Amino acid sequence: MSDWKDIATTVGRIAGTVAPLLSGPVGVAATIGAQIAGVLGTDNRPDAVQRELVQNPESALKLQEWAYQEREQIRQANLKLVELHMKETEIFLDDVQHARQQHRENPVPARLTMALAIMVVALTVGLMAMPVPDGSKDVVFYLAGQIVTAFLAAVTYWLGSSRGSAEKQKQIDRIAGGHLGASTRLAGRGDLTGAATGRRADPYSQ
Repeated sequence: MSDWKDIATTVGRIAGTVAPLLSGPVGVAATIGAQIAGVLGTDNRPDAVQRELVQNPESALKLQEWAYQEREQIRQANLKLVELHMKETEIFLDDVQHARQQHRENPVPARLTMALAIMVVALTVGLMAMPVPDGSKDVVFYLAGQIVTAFLAAVTYWLGSSRGSAEKQKQIDRIAGGHLGASTRLAGRGDLTGAATGRRADPYSQ
């Protein structure tokens, strides 16, 4: 196991808010993974953390305690991930809108979409009506996948909207609304941007 996202499912069963960070950008995943490894006392490797979580029941409690202590850091990191995804969606939608404007008077996109729709229908009927020879299955399924993917891209071109951005905003509002609870940050071995941090005292422990 060589990638932190490979253990996101295992970690997510114990601390659900941490899993998206392990599946996020490489820098964030590596930093959060290093913090988890430090808490569990394992080597800074995904497979070492996975093995510890599976073999040692007490490690789950350690991970939960750390996630609770660092809940504000985790909340902020999740917020940044959602904002990043929303920006990517907005860029994509802007690109689609620009393409529509550029080809508004060009009949090719519409004709290509219709051709792809006909191909998808013909392909579906053909696969249902005729058996595919064993020696040709890989080629047929590959071509079918390419045609369907192209058709979905064409549909997105015509029907894409700002709904994606709206959904991302709902996610941001949900996270910002404090569904993880009000919290106090206790810095671990580093923040999620990779910058080293010192340990901060819990004000409630005074």
